[in-house]
Amino acid sequence: MNRLLSFFDQETKRLAKNSSWVFLSNFYSTGLAFLRSVLIARGLGATLFGSYTLVVAFVGLVQEFLNLNLGTALIKFGAGYHTGNRNDKLFALVKVSMRLSGVMALLSVVVITLLTLFSDAELHRMQGMDAYVIAYAVAASITYFNSISRGMLRLYYRFRISSLIEMIMDTVETVVVGIVVFFFPKNIAVFFPAIIAVRFINAFICNFIAFLELKSEWKHYYNVDTEVLADDRRDIRGFVVGNSLGNTLKTVISQGDVLLLGILTSPEQVAYYAIAKKLAYAILTLTDPLASSIYPQLAKLLADRKFSEVTTMLGKITRFTVLPALGFFVIMYFLHRWMIVFLYGHEFSAAAASFMYFLAGALLGAVTFWTLPLVQSLGLVRMRIVAYLTTIIVGISLSWLLIPHFAAAGMAMALLITNVLNATIFIFFSFRSINLVSRSESTAL
Repeated sequence: MNRLLSFFDQETKRLAKNSSWVFLSNFYSTGLAFLRSVLIARGLGATLFGSYTLVVAFVGLVQEFLNLNLGTALIKFGAGYHTGNRNDKLFALVKVSMRLSGVMALLSVVVITLLTLFSDAELHRMQGMDAYVIAYAVAASITYFNSISRGMLRLYYRFRISSLIEMIMDTVETVVVGIVVFFFPKNIAVFFPAIIAVRFINAFICNFIAFLELKSEWKHYYNVDTEVLADDRRDIRGFVVGNSLGNTLKTVISQGDVLLLGILTSPEQVAYYAIAKKLAYAILTLTDPLASSIYPQLAKLLADRKFSEVTTMLGKITRFTVLPALGFFVIMYFLHRWMIVFLYGHEFSAAAASFMYFLAGALLGAVTFWTLPLVQSLGLVRMRIVAYLTTIIVGISLSWLLIPHFAAAGMAMALLITNVLNATIFIFFSFRSINLVSRSESTAL
């Protein structure tokens, strides 16, 4: 045990401590997410489940185009403000973020409404579910505020309360889904209103509990003037715009695949694809907590110019996760088809064709979970945009070639290739940036 503990440096141990509650929350949430996916898939059937997946992907993609991702900016700049004892600037940034989120949430609903009502594309009309699409967009727009609440909790290392919020929200959603699909199977007219109601309830839970938790910090700055940010507005604006565009492109990669598959195939193929993706990406339960915890930690380390601590921590984490990932891949190669049929039924057995491609991508993401937080902490927003644009072009080109021959599995192949390309670009340019800054500072000394 002592030898194992000695493998980790101080920053890695701190990351593990910060992530412990998030690990618990993610394991709990993943278990419930599995249960929900099984209930929904079995309760709706392949066709309705595919249509539901298309609605969620459509709304999510459009709203991401108008999402400023202000929770990330709060951590990026808030880390410096908090370290420098400038909490007045931090809470001024919170006030500005809340106002902007309200404007963008309203705008997103207007845009989705117009696209839904006035577009002749079958994809937008979602087989007559216009009212559900618009109502779901209203409920989902509140997540703009959730991002701010979660960002503040992470910045203050309140991982315990943040995790409890997630567990409560997942419990509420699972209970509602279970009741609806049990009493009203294959009834989209009951299922969608229930899901929309859950979105509103969970948004209230998230923001209200976060407000209570941080009230003692916030109460001294209720009347802070946002003009205190005047000197930083240009930097904040540049980061927010660049990071927002980067996140939008990331969502195009992660959600656009569903829409593209829906255009080129059928709701059933979308259902198979979604099932395989959700099941394979469950492995990220192990690393999502680390990604959430490591971002504020990296932001503070880089703000203090502790480059060697960053590279040491990331190197050891990566070496520690590679072998377990490879072993898990081999085991799942023999078990994945049986597991899909056991969980979702023979109706979804075709999902097995896509699963191993998704699993390879998920394991790559698990081993390199720190790449996006590192890019964000370094402020490499332009590089991130270029990387995403490159992978989107490559992904769309591959999809058009592969989907006609392999259907959902072809889209999964294309996504795996784009994930490998994206990770390679992020790692190369992140460490190049660290080395350049480190050398320039050493020369200056």
